[in-house]
Amino acid sequence: MSVLLMILKLVAALLVILPLIYISIKYGGNRLQNMQNGNYMKILERLTLTKENSLLIIKIGEKAYVFSSSGSKLEILMELEPEELKKIQESKKVTQYKDFNEFYRNFKGKLNIHSKNELLKKLKDKFRVKDK
Repeated sequence: MSVLLMILKLVAALLVILPLIYISIKYGGNRLQNMQNGNYMKILERLTLTKENSLLIIKIGEKAYVFSSSGSKLEILMELEPEELKKIQESKKVTQYKDFNEFYRNFKGKLNIHSKNELLKKLKDKFRVKDK
């Protein structure tokens, strides 16, 4: 009898905890992400060289710097020119599409494809799929 009672308590606790976790992640996740993105400092790029050493590009205000990070110290290697900073930020932008049709048209335009059959043929050729 006590085992059945413990199982019922466990199920009841899960029925309370799981929705709370879901709500916390759904509504609190954006706030947590915004807290992690600093207003004045942002790590744009990180390149790990060894287990303890890495290079970082950090934007502080309107300027960007290349930092060397090791286990015990962090030092500025150089300041980036505004043009270099602009290039880095442009390369990191992800294209946003309104809907799938816009994405598909853009994709077709890049591949010079004018029909679905042409697209299928190019994909089959690329992935070496043979017709049955």
